[in-house]
Amino acid sequence: MSPVCKRQGTLLQELVHLIEQFFRRKLVSSVKGIGQRSSVLSSGNSARKMAAVTAPNAQKMHFTKTEGEYNMKSIRFLLLMITTMFIIISGLMVVMGISVYSHYHSFSFFYESAKTGRFLTPSVLCIFLGLAMFIVSFFGFFGSLKQSTCMVNLYAFVLALILLIKLTIVILAFTMDTNLIMKYVDIPVWDYVNDPEISDEIDSLQTSLGCCGSNSYMDYVGMEFTEKHSTVVVSKEVDGDLVTLVIPSSCCVSNGDAFCTRMYSTSCKTALVNLLAQNAIVIGVLGVSVMFIQLLGIVFALLLARCIRKMKSERALMAWKIREQMIMARAAEESAKDNTLNIGHNEISVA
Repeated sequence: MSPVCKRQGTLLQELVHLIEQFFRRKLVSSVKGIGQRSSVLSSGNSARKMAAVTAPNAQKMHFTKTEGEYNMKSIRFLLLMITTMFIIISGLMVVMGISVYSHYHSFSFFYESAKTGRFLTPSVLCIFLGLAMFIVSFFGFFGSLKQSTCMVNLYAFVLALILLIKLTIVILAFTMDTNLIMKYVDIPVWDYVNDPEISDEIDSLQTSLGCCGSNSYMDYVGMEFTEKHSTVVVSKEVDGDLVTLVIPSSCCVSNGDAFCTRMYSTSCKTALVNLLAQNAIVIGVLGVSVMFIQLLGIVFALLLARCIRKMKSERALMAWKIREQMIMARAAEESAKDNTLNIGHNEISVA
């Protein structure tokens, strides 16, 4: 073979080799591009999947939060109802305390201890606690509406203090010794004819309570009444003899007649002590009823404060989780965008 033919064959082989290398490079670059596109698509899909997962999780968290708030709303409703009852009961306590105090004060002339406040303690404390409960009830009312842990805890604490004071009042009311009170009651019937103020007070006492005399109607035997006094004549059997007595007209049931056919038989000392005992029992029963409702108020207030604290912690935790998931989803999307840009630059450089 001539040298010219050999050289032409060598050039042809080199040309074929160059063409093969060119197509091989193109094939490798296309395979790399497909791999990078698939990775970008997978990362983009993962980002979309993460975003798709984040939204349902957030919705699920919101549903869980609403479900968790159900108990708190129920407790808050019960506390609002009990607090409203406290406002009504505190008003009744003030009215009751004023009523009892007026009874005591009307007849305070006849017992020195009432003037010094000894027997006025239950009624005065009843008024004071009624006003205190009325003011404190607004702490629980607005605390439950505003979901304030501080106000609800303060409400429960003050209710507990009032409960202890009320327990003391109930004990004093139910353990009141009538015999001890009897020693302090003094009705000065011996000054009835000498002191107009005393006679007016005794007449008012006998008419109001339906009684006569300090111990009995016999306290007026032998008294020298004047024309200034309103008196009646009554016939009574004393030691088997029928005796005609002159007594104040306030002792007679049918007041206004000159001759009394029916008079009060109860002594004014006994009537006064019975009045004090009845008022004490009323205060005691009212106190026990309020104490039971107050105990429920303390329990519900503590439960509501606990639910508020728990709900605030859950909200903070949920907000943190949602924020972290949003950051992760945003980072995945940015990474996918960066990979897409890098592929574009690589394709341009290869071309």
